[in-house]
Amino acid sequence: MNIKINETVKITKLKNNKNSKLAKFFYKTGTIIGTKKIKNKILVFIIELKDYSRIWMLKKEITTLSRYN
Repeated sequence: MNIKINETVKITKLKNNKNSKLAKFFYKTGTIIGTKKIKNKILVFIIELKDYSRIWMLKKEITTLSRYN
């Protein structure tokens, strides 16, 4: 799966299902607006939701919407 900037994605998994702050983002859609490196080696994607809030997610936690079409 090759994810690009401005691509629409859906949050499909959460690494830690016990985190209630992240649970509200489950199955929401958003647009990839950038990338970020955490721990100097892990690349994550910055997602902007419809309400303009932003969250970063791992590649394995999101799916492009083109897969659903």
